[in-house]
Amino acid sequence: MKICFLTNSIFSYGGVERVVSVIASSLAEHHDVEVLCTLDKYATNRELYNLNSNVHVNINSDIKKIGSVSKILSGAGRKINKRTGVLNNKNMIRILQRTYYPTELKDNFIEYLNNKKYDVVIGVEGYFSLLLAIICDKLNCKVIGWQHNSYYAYFNTPNKYNYKQNALFESYLKNLDKYIVLTDEDKNNIRKYFLADCERIYNPLSFTSPLKSECTEKNVISVGRLVKDQKGFDLLINAFSTIAAKCRDWTLTIVGDGEEKNNLNDLINRLKLNSQIRIEPFTNQIQKYYLNSSIFVSSSRWEGFGLVITEAMECGVPVIAFENSGPKEIINKNNENGILVPRNNIDALGKAIFDLIKDEEKRKKISKNSIERAKDFSVENTIEKWNKLLSQVVKIEN
Repeated sequence: MKICFLTNSIFSYGGVERVVSVIASSLAEHHDVEVLCTLDKYATNRELYNLNSNVHVNINSDIKKIGSVSKILSGAGRKINKRTGVLNNKNMIRILQRTYYPTELKDNFIEYLNNKKYDVVIGVEGYFSLLLAIICDKLNCKVIGWQHNSYYAYFNTPNKYNYKQNALFESYLKNLDKYIVLTDEDKNNIRKYFLADCERIYNPLSFTSPLKSECTEKNVISVGRLVKDQKGFDLLINAFSTIAAKCRDWTLTIVGDGEEKNNLNDLINRLKLNSQIRIEPFTNQIQKYYLNSSIFVSSSRWEGFGLVITEAMECGVPVIAFENSGPKEIINKNNENGILVPRNNIDALGKAIFDLIKDEEKRKKISKNSIERAKDFSVENTIEKWNKLLSQVVKIEN
């Protein structure tokens, strides 16, 4: 089977890039797999996420280039819709579609994808999922969309993702041969609001760890891109500040890179917590950080899944997370394999961290249950579901 993943890049730092690399690498063991990247600003680094040598990578930024007139009209339309949402209704659907997907851009992708003679093309994230849904009647292949965040994040988060574009999804998403989501909650929402044929497939672990945390190191860890709002590291730093004076021998380590690094360091300085909180750069050896920690915290304001949560579980690190759609599907309601706290509640997050710091026995009990839960997210389980879905869509027997 000839498979193409259509995405921005797999050589930048992020959970989407990591997951696409893992899935593409596994599928390349038995299929002809290509990743088409439309951004060329990142250096090619196959070692970043251990990309299988069998995966073909094509970096083609020209495919998204359009003429100056189309660019001006598209830009103006996006600004108007972003501000007012006036285009986001069925009566304006053609204008809305051309605003985000100009005819010239669609023609570029139609020509490229048909010349490549793929069996199936998988659009990664909302933008490329919807592009495929719009042009699928002119493609000689099957098309799949792959959602990488929650319905809430995509459509209800101001100025993020596909905000004020839900009319496009209502009109076109059902054209896809299949739409993949990360949780059952999102599966229900997509079916309810967009009437699309969707399937829930969990993100796989990006590594396995025979070594497990002893849960005795006096360190709390969090991992993710240092971006404004989503990952909520500001919330985590403020939560840790509420207990820092009572836990002088404990530290907080945040691992990641991004544009918010300076702002987060400024916050740490203002709170006078330089001796207890440090920010470490992104690493492809993240396992060692997990193993040297006793608590993992996911402080995201929204989270479609939470790959770092399952990675922490695989390493036996007890997880505390805000109750977003992803974490609450990974962690059970009884808090046996992790602890959920109300979204964006700094006081509740601080209390949960403090309680777990003071209770080593509880940390070790959650650790044991976390390791067991992590097995559900093995690459083998995930690839089995992917192969089954691809075979159904392309009508090829394994």
